[in-house]
Amino acid sequence: MESENKPRILIVEDHPLIAELVETRLRIEGMHPIKCPGGREALAVLAQEPLDAVICDIMMPDVDGYEVLRHIRSNPATKTLPVIFLTAKSTPADIEKGIALGANHYITKPFSGLDLVHKVRLCLEERQGSTASSASR
Repeated sequence: MESENKPRILIVEDHPLIAELVETRLRIEGMHPIKCPGGREALAVLAQEPLDAVICDIMMPDVDGYEVLRHIRSNPATKTLPVIFLTAKSTPADIEKGIALGANHYITKPFSGLDLVHKVRLCLEERQGSTASSASR
């Protein structure tokens, strides 16, 4: 029951060590992380779980991060869900593509845990602010 008030963050990462690192960092910060080893599993979780944000790798073997983001943005129930790409794709063209497709933030690997947490908190604050302003209309 204690996790009900904690922000629920989906981690979509095919590298187990990175997924574990992100999960541990989010738990320490008082969040409720949910890990998925790939895009196909993420699509299933997105259909079933209420989430507050998604941290997603791009290069994954089955369904890549771009496809996960397209799915999120095309579904009315998830289209405003904040998405942070966490990826080794680090060229300016890669970053531009991720943002153009609708990612809220783009973090390249290797990454700082502090920066990741900061971006997650920004997304949560923005989402809370937009939810509050739409509720007051």
